[in-house]
Amino acid sequence: MDIVKTLSVLLIATVSAFVQADDLFAGSGVAAKSLEECNTDLQRLNHVIGWQVEWPREWQASVANGPEHINDALKRWAGFELAINQAIDDLSRGLNSQRAAPRIVVAKVHQQVEDLLAILQDAKSPMKFSELDHKHAERWNRFVENSIVPSVSKYEHFLKDQYLPKASQYSGLYGSKGNKECFFSAVQWWTSLKPSQEEIDRIGKQYLNSAMAKLAKTSTQNESVDELMLRLKKGTGNSDVSKQEIITISERAIENAFSKIPEAFLYPLKKNLVVSEMSQHIQDSAPAGYYQGPRGSVPAQYIINTSRPEERRLMAEVLAFHEGIPGHYLWDTYPRKIDSDEYISGLLEGWAIYAEYLADELHLYSSTFDRQGMMAKHLWAASRLIIEPGLHLKGWSRDTAVNFMLNNTLLSKREAEIEVDRYIAMPGQSLSYILGADVILSERDKAMAVLGEAFDLAQFHDVILQEGVRPLPQVRNDIRRWVKSMAEKAS
Repeated sequence: MDIVKTLSVLLIATVSAFVQADDLFAGSGVAAKSLEECNTDLQRLNHVIGWQVEWPREWQASVANGPEHINDALKRWAGFELAINQAIDDLSRGLNSQRAAPRIVVAKVHQQVEDLLAILQDAKSPMKFSELDHKHAERWNRFVENSIVPSVSKYEHFLKDQYLPKASQYSGLYGSKGNKECFFSAVQWWTSLKPSQEEIDRIGKQYLNSAMAKLAKTSTQNESVDELMLRLKKGTGNSDVSKQEIITISERAIENAFSKIPEAFLYPLKKNLVVSEMSQHIQDSAPAGYYQGPRGSVPAQYIINTSRPEERRLMAEVLAFHEGIPGHYLWDTYPRKIDSDEYISGLLEGWAIYAEYLADELHLYSSTFDRQGMMAKHLWAASRLIIEPGLHLKGWSRDTAVNFMLNNTLLSKREAEIEVDRYIAMPGQSLSYILGADVILSERDKAMAVLGEAFDLAQFHDVILQEGVRPLPQVRNDIRRWVKSMAEKAS
């Protein structure tokens, strides 16, 4: 999820590390591109999709693919030491020029780097070969020990001793020069839209109020919505929920979603998605899960953060639909003539949020509790449109943002802190979920009003999916052309 890529995905989750001019760039992954016009070290420091999160996944995948493929990996990472040294130099220059990243982000990156270093130094590290009966395995392990480990160690000491003491005390872009222009530039980069501050606020409140009203209707105990929210929050603290149960629930939800594909889509879907557990070294500061496309012989994965399983039970199904089917995995594997390498979070994450609503229409949620999890997810997504402008434009403190989330969503304090820290690190990204979904849902409502019984859900989905990733205004125009064509045929 947010993770997003998940993040999503991480955010969301779902994108490879940013490579600039064929050289390694030890920075904030794809998030660096959204901040190219900005005066902030958030281009280089990001605890959600920064190099210290993304690159270890590639190292692990290289080892998993076997030593016979390691030559390519050694060429890919030959510039690692140079990239780290360049990052340290750039960050050093930014400390005295109002570019310093927020302290909370720096602290989280430092912790991840420290944890990564411990994993790399472990003899049983998944990023090293345990058997050295192949010359390339030995070469890779030697590269890890002689190049990667010393560089990561140098970076860790720099952050701790030099950068953290001078990090920004603001919780976002607010303390940096040109923060407003930077924020809206980032919003446009992520979403492909140009919303005003007033429009962001209006849409956020609209979806927040709608989700709250739906949640109130699910009560069967004559309780107020506040009492219901409190009861659901307490329910997420059930210590009997295990990590394996969260994985099993997710697998079952995805399997059920496969069976419903013919009802809403024109083409069948390949079954090649596995549910995996997130790496331990990033679980403490990572979102609930993210989708990762296939890498070499490794199949597509929905990677779950299994820490605090008692808190994650409520939204286990909705997250599986978001990251898997009919969300990111379906988007990724939908048959299309040409696949674009373009990345527009507004469409990709907007589709995944839309998929959560669609899952409800397809009766995929297995209980009222799991449907309430969907509504809780929508409260969470909508709250971002209030919180992000607060942090980056109004000077909200981290505590103010966390308290808003605690009062308006069903997230625990720990989960709310993780979310707010993500919004601090990635200006504009979290807005792409609801803003993107709003385009799809609004255009669908208009299409149904015009076409009536002639409206075909599978064809509507094909209009969105077939052309792949493109700006949301183009998606809107594609849908309207399709509606016009269908209306002419029906008349």
